[in-house]
Amino acid sequence: MLTTTRPMADSERLELDPNSRIHQLREMHWQKTHEAAMVRKPVLGSGEDTLTGHAKDFASLLEASDSFIQPGELIVGACLATPEAAEQINLGEYDPHYPPGHAMLVAKGLPGMRDLARDRLKGETDPAARDFLRAVEISYAAACQYVERFGGQAEHLASVERDSIRRSELVRISEICDELATGAPASFHSALQLLQFVRVFGGRGCIGRFDQWMFPFYRRDIEQKHLDREQAQELLECLFVKLNHFPEARLADNDTLRNISLAGQTTDGRDASNELTYMCIEASGKLMLPEPKINVRFFPDSPSELVRACGRALAKGANTLAMFNDEVAVPSLVKLGISLEEARGYCNDGCSELIMGGKGTIKFKVHDALPVLNDLVFDSESRRYSTFDEVMEDYKSRLAALMPAELGPARPITFPFFAASIEDCLEEASPTAARYAINGSILAQVGNAADGLAAIKKLIFDDGALTWDELRDAMNADFKGHEALQQTLKNRTAKYGNDDDYVDAIVTEIAEFFCDGVHEKSGNREGPGGKWAPGFMSFGIHRKSSTPASPDGRSKGELTANSFSPSVGMDRSGPTAALRSVAKVDLTQASHGSVFDIALHSAIVKGEDAFEKFVALLTTFLKMRSAATLQVNVIDRDTLLRARENPNSPEFRTLIVRVWGFSAVFVDLPEELQDHVIARTEHGSFMS
Repeated sequence: MLTTTRPMADSERLELDPNSRIHQLREMHWQKTHEAAMVRKPVLGSGEDTLTGHAKDFASLLEASDSFIQPGELIVGACLATPEAAEQINLGEYDPHYPPGHAMLVAKGLPGMRDLARDRLKGETDPAARDFLRAVEISYAAACQYVERFGGQAEHLASVERDSIRRSELVRISEICDELATGAPASFHSALQLLQFVRVFGGRGCIGRFDQWMFPFYRRDIEQKHLDREQAQELLECLFVKLNHFPEARLADNDTLRNISLAGQTTDGRDASNELTYMCIEASGKLMLPEPKINVRFFPDSPSELVRACGRALAKGANTLAMFNDEVAVPSLVKLGISLEEARGYCNDGCSELIMGGKGTIKFKVHDALPVLNDLVFDSESRRYSTFDEVMEDYKSRLAALMPAELGPARPITFPFFAASIEDCLEEASPTAARYAINGSILAQVGNAADGLAAIKKLIFDDGALTWDELRDAMNADFKGHEALQQTLKNRTAKYGNDDDYVDAIVTEIAEFFCDGVHEKSGNREGPGGKWAPGFMSFGIHRKSSTPASPDGRSKGELTANSFSPSVGMDRSGPTAALRSVAKVDLTQASHGSVFDIALHSAIVKGEDAFEKFVALLTTFLKMRSAATLQVNVIDRDTLLRARENPNSPEFRTLIVRVWGFSAVFVDLPEELQDHVIARTEHGSFMS
């Protein structure tokens, strides 16, 4: 057993002891020793395209999957077997963008969920409901058996283990698995282990309000002296290392949607931060791994120390951390008809969208604002705009065409294990009974579009220095032969992100018009059910550089703005000025979320005075009530360039960067995403 040591200084807490278990596990992760668990197996599917059939396939897959325990692990479980004939196995659909109902799972346990479905099944006569309930019973019974086998494996390993300390650890792992196979978790260790098993079963993405449903287990163990804080911290960090295994990558090795939401408020508006909140931030800062993404919620009564804890992790370069402003996010959800008490329980999904964790589903569509403006410019040949107001009205009418006309159906969860965990589904015996179905209508590239409109207003209407024909010709030529005009568009017109009302008023008009239209046209209603929600974020930004030349002066191939941020490189007046620009927009209307990115040179957060200014900047973001989400990259362009030249150097294993709603090891990113990170403005001062 570890003993409690002297309190550590803040700087010490973010350093990983090279002689520790966690350091060893992190080294094993980098060496990819966990990949030994990836085994192809013959798995016989049921051939039934029903919920019960999906559950039978799930049970067959679990039965075929081996127990896998590595040296030194305290949290076990890696991945399920890979079916040799994948087309024969159909587990159903569960989107990792929204979290499973972890609060329900840790409260009831795997056997409790099984028994609830079994009891509910006894009096049910509806065939569809019986199909669902039978599927849930099969799924959770199979999960219990899988966990039980892990307990047996740990017991066997303990029987042959010569080291007495490791033997006792394996015995404890066996006891925890037996506990989870027969009841609800009763300790912090077993609750963490349950989360890992749920992730292995397929809950591989968003996690949700981790510190809220895990804290009671931690507090009870501390009060009853089953654990001390340092032991609990080690267990937490064991889980965090595991969360980096087997990312389901698409664009990069870490685009996994694995988000944890921390702090914020209780349903009655009290501070929800607790000791586990700080332990998660500490773990992220120590490990310097890309998973999990840490999302910390703030409201006026959040302790000031919470901002400082986030600042310390960010200053170290733990760019997995994002800050959420409840003063923007909560009112935006209330606008959807969600009660204030429920809205206070929000988390973010796999990226930065706002969601009711464990109570709902999401789907979304992203619309790009810049191509809409380009179309307007080329259509100007057949139109005669007398005033800039007419241009704005035409542009807004084009945006209106992107807005949803009606609500689509709720997204069904046909993976029975996860459907049962979402509140109301098990009670209603239906995979479509999730309380909230949020449908996001997202507008990206607002910064580029506003810059282009501001240039049109200034040069065509205010100054009369440019004609529509000249602008069209230049854009058609990708500004080749029109370099002087391109420089004027880029450098001599107002740019969003510099606290300039000339262009910020245009951003405000576009954003608020879009929000009003989405809310109005979608017919949002009071109470639970389907909701259309406007939002401002972006994904796949590296692919948007193919957008043709635009009236803000960018050429085809140049990057477009990320989320609700200024155009790349155009926020030249410092981060505080950029925050002032964003704060002019009422983003409490953006019910799906709004994201603002800032990149800071690592040198300006070093030293006590610099750190205090950094904390002041973070505090300013919260007080301004600008965007719902602030994503900070503390980076050094020269370091990024050296990393790209030496991708295999151990020096850059912990070089983590924020891309959009996810963070990644910089050297693991595709070249086009590396380019986007490097190109973002690197503010060298807090002055504006």
